[in-house]
Amino acid sequence: MENPKEENPGKKINAAAKYSAIGFQMIATIGLLTFIGYKIDEHRNSKSKIITAAFALAGVGIALYQAIRQATR
Repeated sequence: MENPKEENPGKKINAAAKYSAIGFQMIATIGLLTFIGYKIDEHRNSKSKIITAAFALAGVGIALYQAIRQATR
């Protein structure tokens, strides 16, 4: 007989895959927006990388929003 307190191992794997996918999506979102900001600064020949910083910060905000939305589903 199975112990009712034991969790299904398949559920643990699915949860781990779900949360690791959220992490990779966050990295991709932040990286992509930072890269776009960098290219804009490069094209404008900016001495200060303010556009890169702004896009990176926007990427963090968007990534957090997406992660919270997905985690609560």
